[in-house]
Amino acid sequence: MSAKLLFLVLVGVVLLPLLGCGDDPAPGPVAMDPAELERWEIALVEWRIEKNEEFMAPDTTPLPAEMLAGFEGLDYYFPAAEYRFRTALERAAQPDTVMLARHKGDEAPYVVVGKVRFRIAGRDLALTVYGPAQPGAGDLFLPFYDLTNGETTCPEGRYVDLDAAADGTVDLDFNKAYNPLCSYGSEQWNCVLPPPENRLPVRVEAGEKRLTAAVH
Repeated sequence: MSAKLLFLVLVGVVLLPLLGCGDDPAPGPVAMDPAELERWEIALVEWRIEKNEEFMAPDTTPLPAEMLAGFEGLDYYFPAAEYRFRTALERAAQPDTVMLARHKGDEAPYVVVGKVRFRIAGRDLALTVYGPAQPGAGDLFLPFYDLTNGETTCPEGRYVDLDAAADGTVDLDFNKAYNPLCSYGSEQWNCVLPPPENRLPVRVEAGEKRLTAAVH
């Protein structure tokens, strides 16, 4: 091997790892074998049934009285495994408190916990995760918009609740996306709206759809 060729090979060996040091691609959907997929679907259906029972009970429902009598259940997309992700919670180095706009025009304080990244339809996407301003007051909170809002889902956006595992990951399942309470037509609720940075440029056809009869 000539000295020149040897030099080029050595340069390539040095540069190759450096060229691959860019951001890793966002994770795609969780891979599930048939048994895991069945267990996930059953658990999701049971979760939805429990929520419907809460909405049907007069003492726990967020629905206005005029809607409760004819309520037969919330409307959902069919379970779609391609919208479930296991992804790292990239925590903010210095969590800041920010003010998120609410439905009736005022604001509410939330802490910026970090970001989650994922891939839908070949696109790497990210959303900001928030937490309560009062420590211990609730779960991690992921408000978001997507291109279904105002069509098949409610205009106010949707939410996903998250729990961080010991390894720093979260189970981000858009099949559990749900509507803010203010979308059901009662004026007693003043829900937080997703911030502009959490507007996804794709359709997330998973989770809860809009309850058309309750849209005001």
